[in-house]
Amino acid sequence: MLRNAVLALSLLCLAGWCAMTFGCGSSSKTTTGCTGGPYNVVGDWTITVTGGGNSLSGPGVIGSAGTALFFQTTNTAPAPGDTVVMPSITGACSFSGTATAYATSASGGGSVTDTVQGSVNSATSINGTISNGSTFSVVANSPLTGSVASFSGTRHGNVGGWIGPGNLWTLTFTPVGSNASMSFTGVDVDACSVAGTFTQEGGNVSNLNVFDVSITYTGSICPATGTITGLGFESSSDYFGVTGGATGTYFYAISSSGAAVFEIFPAGL
Repeated sequence: MLRNAVLALSLLCLAGWCAMTFGCGSSSKTTTGCTGGPYNVVGDWTITVTGGGNSLSGPGVIGSAGTALFFQTTNTAPAPGDTVVMPSITGACSFSGTATAYATSASGGGSVTDTVQGSVNSATSINGTISNGSTFSVVANSPLTGSVASFSGTRHGNVGGWIGPGNLWTLTFTPVGSNASMSFTGVDVDACSVAGTFTQEGGNVSNLNVFDVSITYTGSICPATGTITGLGFESSSDYFGVTGGATGTYFYAISSSGAAVFEIFPAGL
């Protein structure tokens, strides 16, 4: 299973974590002597990794606490929904630590870890190295056309890369407070119930497209167990192809502890 996970989780060229499975060597580069910052990095981003003959990318978000989450979107291996949790990125000019990549059930499951070193160059540019010699760049992204807004009423949800028999939730949303925060409840065809909150970050920054996510799963056939937390953002793109790319506002809730990216989309698409 671990071999399959390593092969699948190439979003960050973290197949370079083959040292854990194949015994291949690795190298580490250290970022020192940087200047500038701290920068405001809270927002939406796209990560691109090069090395090993690959160039791979995926969307993600950095929260106010420094949590940095990204996920795969293509329908080829790795599967859509494979998730990478980077070390804390707070806006200081350099960062380092452990990154963890999680595979969906479609990718074989499991997780692998490696170390990264990075530099925050500005509020829109981050780059660095992975200890297998690959490099990554992270650039600011604007995934949503229009303004951030809370949802109300019925929507549907799907967890990218989960091969459970249901994987289609009917959800009811209720706006919370004066910003774009919202709560929801719902159930899928296999009686996996969900309830949670998407709390918009930013205080008076009404259009900040960053949400703190909390989702509780209840049932015997669910993509996750208990309550998961993470980050989320609204987008105008159907990253997992659930609706065939139909026009609408989507929401992506990314777990910080596993591969359970919840794509939420308007009912009827």
